[in-house]
Amino acid sequence: MQPDFCKTLPILAVLFILSASCFSQNIGELSEGKKEVYNTTIVINLKKNADREHLLSLGLRNPLAFDPLYLPPPPNTIDTSTNLKTVIKTTIEKPTYLTLGHYILHIEPGDSLNMDFEVLLQTKERYKDTININHGNVFFIWKGDAGLLLEKYLGSIAGSLKDLKTADQITEFTSRESLRSMADSCTALIYKDHPILKRDSSTFETVKKNGADRLLARLAYRLALLYTNTKNESIRSAIETSEMNMLEYASLQEENYDDPVTLVYYRNIFYFFKEMGLDAQAILERFNGSNDTVKQYVQLNLFYDGMLNEEQKLGLIDKLTYPAFKEYALQLDQDSNRGIEKSGYVNNEIRGARLFDVNDKELAFDELFKTTAQPYLLFDFSGSWCKPCLEEMSVYAKTRHLDNSKKVRPIWLFFENDKTKWLNVVERYNLKKENCFLVVGESGNILQKQFALLFDWEGEFPHYFLFAKEGEIIEKRARPVSLFEENDVDNLPPREKNKNSGPPIPPPIKTP
Repeated sequence: MQPDFCKTLPILAVLFILSASCFSQNIGELSEGKKEVYNTTIVINLKKNADREHLLSLGLRNPLAFDPLYLPPPPNTIDTSTNLKTVIKTTIEKPTYLTLGHYILHIEPGDSLNMDFEVLLQTKERYKDTININHGNVFFIWKGDAGLLLEKYLGSIAGSLKDLKTADQITEFTSRESLRSMADSCTALIYKDHPILKRDSSTFETVKKNGADRLLARLAYRLALLYTNTKNESIRSAIETSEMNMLEYASLQEENYDDPVTLVYYRNIFYFFKEMGLDAQAILERFNGSNDTVKQYVQLNLFYDGMLNEEQKLGLIDKLTYPAFKEYALQLDQDSNRGIEKSGYVNNEIRGARLFDVNDKELAFDELFKTTAQPYLLFDFSGSWCKPCLEEMSVYAKTRHLDNSKKVRPIWLFFENDKTKWLNVVERYNLKKENCFLVVGESGNILQKQFALLFDWEGEFPHYFLFAKEGEIIEKRARPVSLFEENDVDNLPPREKNKNSGPPIPPPIKTP
């Protein structure tokens, strides 16, 4: 089971609480002295008042799917005066993804949502809750440990991709007929996850589009991983064709470009072409068949990722006609620090994240770099709850070919809800103990957010990163540990030592 901090999307609950209090403190008073008229209500029924604090962190999913992923909430007021009840009133102008604690839900203006919430378990090292909708035409896109049938289905699809061994199998798996069938299954599962959701034409089309976009986004990202981890040119060619077919399939759908789920798909496609090593012009050409709004979003991504030369930047903002894109581009253009967070090095937040070794000794993430003799570190982000992770470990256990490597140090990071299970996995697969570490509690949130921000991690498991021991990212989507050969590092391109390419490596974290 995926731990609560290993989200597909990172959550900063503390920031949300601050944001919520900022917007709530005036209790709906406007500057003219008039009271705000709220159009949307969320009622949360509690089992005990102590649970209230977990759902006070109202936020808004960034509609452009850029960093920051979460924004302050719309104007709202939060009433906690009634025993065992929290009432949130807010104003939204269009269908929106609100965040409530670590939950993310789709809600429309004027809806009245009533939910039951209960914390089932809370200790220093473990946390579990449950939430159920009594009334309201809403649906979750993330529900934490409570899980969604759709998420399990999308996970199974991602797992199926690993079993495809030939180009023909990949082509068939991503054919238009297959995509349509999988999208229909996604629609059915959203309704199964939310049995009181309406089935009128408007709601049905919203659900159908959401399911299809989430499917395409997951496939695009997983195919990119498959492309990175294979050297078979026929399979690579089939993956590229599949990505183009999916792009064509998406262009036939009626899209909503204020919807971050839609834009995440196009951003994942963009990153696939980027992983292919294409330059800005070649990436733009791949989107020739898309409409003008999608093309503008691709240009905004190129600008955001620093891939445009001065000539291409010239006049870009004037060419952006979609208001939200133009506004964001203006913000980027005025940010003198733009690009620093993409410099390619781990930052101090990562370096300071707390880990535990097999002897339950606490250490800072930074110490992994300082104590490694090899020039490269290959990280395996995994967990005892993750079946694909365990399968990968069992394959590696047959050879353990990197255990004594002088070039690469394999490191397993176990993202867990508690400290009870991971050591059994280390023993079962005979992993080298000095290369195994536990991530638990708030450190999971920190690593999830920072690796998403700096190194484009989508939060899936297992995931592999290759770093130089100085803290520089070498490969964001490295080959699995079982497939990674020691001599693979000999084929890496020369590392650029350009002091102007980014900020200096952060100073080492002092261990308390």
